Amino acid sequence: MPPGTPTGHSPRNRFGPDHHAPAGRLGSSLEATDVLVLADRLFRWADARDWAGPDPYDGLTGPLGRLAVHRVLRQVVLQAVKRSRIDLRPVLGIHPLRTATAAGTAAGACARLSASPVWRERALRLGRSAADEQLSGRYAGLWRYEFDVQTRWAYYPASVPNLVATTFCADGCLDTGTLGDKAVRSLAHGLLEHLHNGEFFTYTPASDVLVHNANLMGAALAARLARTGTLPGELTDRLVGAARGAVEVSLDGQRPDGSWPYGRGPRLGWVDGFHTGYVLLRLEQAGTLLDVDVRRPLERGVDHYLRHLFEGPLPRYFADGGSRRDPNNDATAVRMAAWAAHHGFVRADFPRAVLAAVVDRYPGLGVDTRAGGSLRNRSLWESPRWSAAPLLDALTALHAVLPGGRHHSAPVAAQPTTAAS
Repeated sequence: MPPGTPTGHSPRNRFGPDHHAPAGRLGSSLEATDVLVLADRLFRWADARDWAGPDPYDGLTGPLGRLAVHRVLRQVVLQAVKRSRIDLRPVLGIHPLRTATAAGTAAGACARLSASPVWRERALRLGRSAADEQLSGRYAGLWRYEFDVQTRWAYYPASVPNLVATTFCADGCLDTGTLGDKAVRSLAHGLLEHLHNGEFFTYTPASDVLVHNANLMGAALAARLARTGTLPGELTDRLVGAARGAVEVSLDGQRPDGSWPYGRGPRLGWVDGFHTGYVLLRLEQAGTLLDVDVRRPLERGVDHYLRHLFEGPLPRYFADGGSRRDPNNDATAVRMAAWAAHHGFVRADFPRAVLAAVVDRYPGLGVDTRAGGSLRNRSLWESPRWSAAPLLDALTALHAVLPGGRHHSAPVAAQPTTAAS
């Protein structure tokens, strides 16, 4: 039964692919060991490059980008580099980046496989790398992007932390145990002091814009920190209070159709796949850690996500839009399909079909990737932060729910989602 075909009030067991995985790439009989092989290939490909490469938002790191002092000019340069059919980075003097966010995301992904000594060593190495980038000074305890960013709603330079980088890095470090007690306390204080405005968690210290995925990332991270057992009682209570309030703010922002807009504001009303995935994962994690019942809004959100952000097994970028291919959106779709199958929202073969539908463009996997033969946006698919790390996260999560994986026999129940998606 394809997504979008209701059979009852609850979305559980309603959705699944309308066909099997395409032949000749990945079969519908995909097992956990097959996914593990793909994960190993992807890790080796990225690790051989020291997790350095292009980024969709690195356009302002070159000489031309540094000369763009006006918002419109920054947007033009950044979008031109991001969307160009050919890679403009060598011409513009933009060099490969190694980001803490990619290291943190990949560390959490590897940690799922830490029963293996090889994967445990990989997780620890990446976790330590992310931990080394934790900020000191004014924004102690937080993390940043290594490049300036200009979006349609905000500008934040590389010197300023942001909540998304902080969450992905913090989760990777917590998953691998590479943050000491002092660093955890610094993170908790920094999160409350610089990325919480008294009502919700903000994307950057200077922003008052409500961005739902970032707000729920902050809520989930605050709730997780409160559960560490290493923080003073007063600080723990502040974290729990901030997290509960932030969850309520985003629950109030859910639309009647079950969706969440990207943010609150006249220019932030769009709905896309990977940000919706972030919202659902972090809402579940925060609800579980805070003992808050979010089942109904979560089910409504999953219902909308599966109906409007998939076309068969192929993920859509925007709700009810066309199939615009993007490595982060595709990887998050695999991650979400695995999560949805684990919780009974989709049939067991759906995540396999999603993986088969999207895997063709990721380099390094040895599955006849078109990225190796096409120059169109090739650099986007070679991005450690935007492509390799999210897909590695998705693959290790999928491995856990397939036959032979860690969670295959586990009951369907809300589980904290600790690794970045």
